[in-house]
Amino acid sequence: MMQADRHCRLCLGTDIGDTGLLALDHESGDRLRVFECRDCTGRFIAEIPSFIDKVQADQAGTFDAPERREAQRAHFAAKKTADEHDYPYSLIPLVRRYATGKRVLDLGCGASQFLPLVQQAGYEATGFEGDPARAKIAREQGVEVRSGDWSRIGECFSGRQFDCIVSDQVFEHMLDPIGTLTALREVLASGGVVIFRFPNEGSLRRKLELAMCRLKGSTQPLSYFVDHWNYFNERAARRTFGSAGYEVLRVKKDLSLHGYLARRLFDPLAVHPGAARLVARTIAKVDTNLLSNGLTVVARRVANERVGEMAA
Repeated sequence: MMQADRHCRLCLGTDIGDTGLLALDHESGDRLRVFECRDCTGRFIAEIPSFIDKVQADQAGTFDAPERREAQRAHFAAKKTADEHDYPYSLIPLVRRYATGKRVLDLGCGASQFLPLVQQAGYEATGFEGDPARAKIAREQGVEVRSGDWSRIGECFSGRQFDCIVSDQVFEHMLDPIGTLTALREVLASGGVVIFRFPNEGSLRRKLELAMCRLKGSTQPLSYFVDHWNYFNERAARRTFGSAGYEVLRVKKDLSLHGYLARRLFDPLAVHPGAARLVARTIAKVDTNLLSNGLTVVARRVANERVGEMAA
């Protein structure tokens, strides 16, 4: 059963229209319509399932099967090199600059290297992961990771607060991005910040892809697929965070090392640590739509009385 959003999931606006483009669901083969908001200019898949088993706590057993756990272990082992050359020069410097304390939560942490790396940098690192198989793999690295239903994340950390909440390549998967950000305010300390990184719909790379798609007469861009439900450019991202009661401090248009070409580059560079670090530092300095494939938003929780002001 599918349900269609008749308002913008990114800014709650109602002036939305069909782009004529479709996103592929690889599992079912269905092609789902992509809408665009004329207000925030962001895009989103119009129809979504009534529930998604990945984020439902009662489906945990299915996703924690031994064979799936091993598949996830292999997946994260393959991206380990990119992680270790990405986070120390991209996200961790932002944590050092903007976090007002040492308590860091990685939202949708998977089984990546961010938690152990930020822990080594002197922070109290905690993760949340809806996928129990990934959560178990992450715990093997000696870090605290909680798993549960994404729709009740506040309950998972009841009574706890964090100075910084980091989320890498997760925001585009959230069924309710404004609702999730609003719920996170309960576990974010006063003056706390969120640092979210996700694909950049406003990048030159994405614009060229969409232009080539239309030139070929196709309605299905390669980058539009389930379960990427949301497609943010900078304007849409600012509106989303503002609508949830956050003040945007910085938007960085960056180049992620987890793209196909970067991953291909860093595998052979692993045997040359100095060269790998130099390339990683150089890539981390990218801040332009011309070269980027991602957006990193740094935003600060504001007082409740200012929430309406931030959304305006």
